[in-house]
Order: sequence, then structure tokens, then C-alpha cells
Amino acid sequence: MLDSDSASKVLAHLEKYEYASIQHVSIALMWYTMMRVGGVHALDVDDYDSEEQCIEVRHRPDTGTPIKNQGEGERMVALSDQVCELLDNWLDAKRPSVTDEYGREPLLASREGRTNKTTLRAYVYRWTRPCVYSSECPHDRGLGECSAVERDTAYRCPSSVSPHAIRRGSITHSLNSDMPDKVVSDRANVSQRVIEQHYDRRTEREKMEQRREYLNNL
Repeated sequence: MLDSDSASKVLAHLEKYEYASIQHVSIALMWYTMMRVGGVHALDVDDYDSEEQCIEVRHRPDTGTPIKNQGEGERMVALSDQVCELLDNWLDAKRPSVTDEYGREPLLASREGRTNKTTLRAYVYRWTRPCVYSSECPHDRGLGECSAVERDTAYRCPSSVSPHAIRRGSITHSLNSDMPDKVVSDRANVSQRVIEQHYDRRTEREKMEQRREYLNNL
């Protein structure tokens, strides 16, 4: 799991040094929306509504972008001012004007078209290495001896994580921030039972203290 402190450091680094790059946009979307990598990959430019500050996740298997849970996974996700500003800047200044093989305009695009899921995963492994965003190695490795120092081998870093770890961390962060379980469930497109079994990393004491805050309302 990518914890909230590490996520904040990753995003702060990207905002400072890689602002509105495809790497920044991809990782920010994963963290702030809790989307699976397949959902982020499936987004088109037209799925984003800057004025309404939301993005729509759609299942389009006939044109190359199925999503998990298919039609049940389709939903609209609200976005913050910060994320909308980032997307607006990406679209206005940095996104290449391309279509994919089906004539769709992918939101996350390179000059070759829609950025594939393997590349999106590589972005996450690359930018979640602590030596990238903090200049420190928690594993006491020197640059000359580390097999994860190259971009293509970033996944070998014991501290780098996959997109699923971002999703798990974002869900846990939202639960710790007192977002109701049902809201997290709908936003992340995952059942409350699965959240409890696989995503919720709060301790029993943390859960108790959160429940305590509601006692005054009884």
C-alpha cells in the first residue's frame, strides 16, 4: 500500500518538477479518484467535464477499453478544484493532439495514441521509488549497486508500488479521513465487504476512535 504520507511526497515532487506531465496526471488521477489502472486507461477527453468538475468512467469493450465490472463499473466521479486545474493544464498545454486506432481522443495520450496500461504501471513504479521523490534510499543502496535505478527496472525497488497499491492507499486514506464507507464504495466501485476484507488497513483502535466522534450525536 502507498501510504498517504508517501503519496503526498510523490505528488508534491511531480507538481514541482513534472507539473501537468502525463506521469503527473496519471498518478494524480489514480490517487485522487481511487480508479483502477484500467479505468484511467479507458478515459477519453470527452469523459472529462471541466465545468461540472467530474469525470465519467465508461465500459467500451468494442473500442478497446473494457473496464472491470463492465457496466456495473460505469460511474461519474467528482473532482476537486486542484485536480481539475491539473487536467485543464494538461489538455491546454501538454496533451498531444492524437486519436487512438478507433478514432477516440484518449485523455492520457502520447504521440503514438492512447497510453497503454503497461506504461501507466511503469510510471507508478518509477515515481514511487523513494530515491526519486526524497533523494534518500531506505534500503541503504548506492546508485552504482542498485538494480532499480534505471527507469525500466524501477519495479525492482522494494519500496516502489503498483497502481493497485495506490488504489488501496487512497481508499484507506479516505476511510481514515472519515469519508463514509458507502461513499468510498461508490466512488471506488468496490463493495463495502471487499473494502473491509482487502482494502481497509485501519486498526481496530482507529475504527473505534472514529466511531467515538458520533457519540455526541446520540
